[in-house]
Amino acid sequence: MFYGIDLGTTNSAISYGIQIESKGFFEIQTLTNTNGDLLTPSVVYFEEGSTYSIGENALQNYIHEPNRTIRWVKRKMGLDYKYTIDDIEYSPQSISATILSELKSYAEKGNIDNAIENVVITVPADFDNNAKQATIDAAIIAGFKNVHLIPEPNAAILNYIYKTHEVNKLNDYFSGEDKYILVFDLGGGTFDVSLSAINLIDNGKVSARVITSYGNKYLGGINFDKDLMIYVLNKAIKLNPKDNEPLTLLLKGAMLEDYELIEDESIRSAIARIIMDCEICKKQLCDNKKRTLTFFSHERKTYKVDVSREEFELLLAPYFSQIKANIDNVLTEAIKNTNNKFKAWSDLYGVLMVGGSTRIPAVQSFCENEFNQPIIVDQEIYTSVSRGAAIYASILANESPLVSSYDTVIPHDFGVKLNGEFIPVLQKGTTVKNVDFEYEIPFALDTKAPIEIVQKYYSTKGEETEILIEKINYSHPFMYTGDILEIAFEINDDLILSVSAKESCIEDEVELMVNDFAKLTTEQIQIEQEKIRR
Repeated sequence: MFYGIDLGTTNSAISYGIQIESKGFFEIQTLTNTNGDLLTPSVVYFEEGSTYSIGENALQNYIHEPNRTIRWVKRKMGLDYKYTIDDIEYSPQSISATILSELKSYAEKGNIDNAIENVVITVPADFDNNAKQATIDAAIIAGFKNVHLIPEPNAAILNYIYKTHEVNKLNDYFSGEDKYILVFDLGGGTFDVSLSAINLIDNGKVSARVITSYGNKYLGGINFDKDLMIYVLNKAIKLNPKDNEPLTLLLKGAMLEDYELIEDESIRSAIARIIMDCEICKKQLCDNKKRTLTFFSHERKTYKVDVSREEFELLLAPYFSQIKANIDNVLTEAIKNTNNKFKAWSDLYGVLMVGGSTRIPAVQSFCENEFNQPIIVDQEIYTSVSRGAAIYASILANESPLVSSYDTVIPHDFGVKLNGEFIPVLQKGTTVKNVDFEYEIPFALDTKAPIEIVQKYYSTKGEETEILIEKINYSHPFMYTGDILEIAFEINDDLILSVSAKESCIEDEVELMVNDFAKLTTEQIQIEQEKIRR
């Protein structure tokens, strides 16, 4: 049995795949939680005494005690960030571990297998190296033994292949020639756009490979909810000028990037209620042209604001500009990576839309206008990536009855930072995942100087930056120069970078120490496990 988890920003799900020999087919199912739901809200509520609940019950407590409730932890993965509750600090890894542990627990109870040790977890294609490592560490904290990752759009492709096979359309849709499918994945907290090539090989199995992908781990439904909340509060201020002061206090809180910074608990609780009201309003506007949003202030006064779909869509315009930039990057890189075999969106076989935010009519219209190609709306819009992760687990075990090969590309630029200058070693969009880099030790008065291994990325504001992944410290004699360090870069199957180094000089030995800033030590994992032990 093969397990896949979608560890989502707003909701999570676990699916399994199993080969049923007697029936001659591979079956995939998404498991229901203790409430009978396929999706479990990615929310953790801490009660007094460090006991906690996960899921729907935790979400309901968010509006009452937001200071004891953690949401959207996925956006903190890979960051040096701490949540403090009752003077206990929790890392994003440990919070994610509680969610993973909950999924693991009800899968084992419903089960099937007594203990689940192996799992594939989905991550955004645009997740940085540190965030991926943090996800693996979270799974280890949760009790999994063997953990692998797959980018979310890639998992969606695998599920699409499986569903096509399930309705006996595989040979109708695909052949020995490449068919290009673009995955447009807009979820609760992240956005990815990824191009893959799919073809059938001689044994009737499918070969799939990723051409390129781009995205933004800070763009998703949460952004739309927050912007709608700010819009509603501004509108309420205009409609109720006598209440300018209390509404302005709410507006200032709503505009903060991190609601944990709101010190006034009554304002923070009001913000928590309003953003949940806005999330509901957003969903209702998918099927209605206009809604009346009713909310309570921190002074318990009721306000009503009408919001039209047109007004909401105007709020999305800046995000469509960001999405368009990512789409343009995919096209440019796809042309290069395929040697002009893929030249334009007209070469697409179709656009596969996944993620809850693709239900928004404006998003669907944007894709129709941008690509002018058939739109494939995934019928399992909320569970397709967890299902695809379960399929990938079978591929890793060489037991997939359907997919013969699955190839990926390097997701970001990785390199060395020397004297403030970035020198690329592994380049985004390429398939070469092992590179040796020779670094000549310069003339230096400092006998201990570091080499920084960095990844090209962007800030929450979309500005280009670099993330420190590892630091290599070498010690050498005073005013030493001339020796060569051989630095080996390697991207593994989980698309995580590892770096090793050795000194090639025979006569003089240089001491090396590689510091991995992202990966937790065994001792750190044990500490985190103890914190969340029930």
